[in-house]
Amino acid sequence: MKQGLGRFFSWAELTRSNTARRLGLDNTPTPAAQVAMQALVADVLDPLRRMLGRPIRVGSGYRAPAVNRAIDGAEGSQHMRGEAVDIKVDGMGAQELALFILRSGLPVDQVIWYAPERGGHVHLSYTRERANRRQAMHAPAGGGYLAFAAGTPSGSAQV
Repeated sequence: MKQGLGRFFSWAELTRSNTARRLGLDNTPTPAAQVAMQALVADVLDPLRRMLGRPIRVGSGYRAPAVNRAIDGAEGSQHMRGEAVDIKVDGMGAQELALFILRSGLPVDQVIWYAPERGGHVHLSYTRERANRRQAMHAPAGGGYLAFAAGTPSGSAQV
């Protein structure tokens, strides 16, 4: 893998895993995951960074299956296919960032904003393998997931 992954992102930041390092697990993306990561960066992350005009911090990107199991990640997590990242932007809350992404017109599969008690980040996914769902969700402090509608006063509705 080369150092640069798009204009604003590196392979290292999209594959970094404290869990993998701590447990001695290999977190090298498969060739198919590398292709998916390149698409995610080219089609969504780099354009989002340009629109925001400020850095995006990647908390979690690619996860090898063993790494995903170690953190109790979802069994079919798009992180394992190189199609998802968990991100934060300094000076923006997760809900604000999720709204920005949804209103940007960027092609997204999922946008899930997590309450501060659950990390305060945005899970963002994209795929070229099928039609993107444009699914918007909120992960509240109490657990579970709620449908997230940008136009509602509270920003979310029960599924």
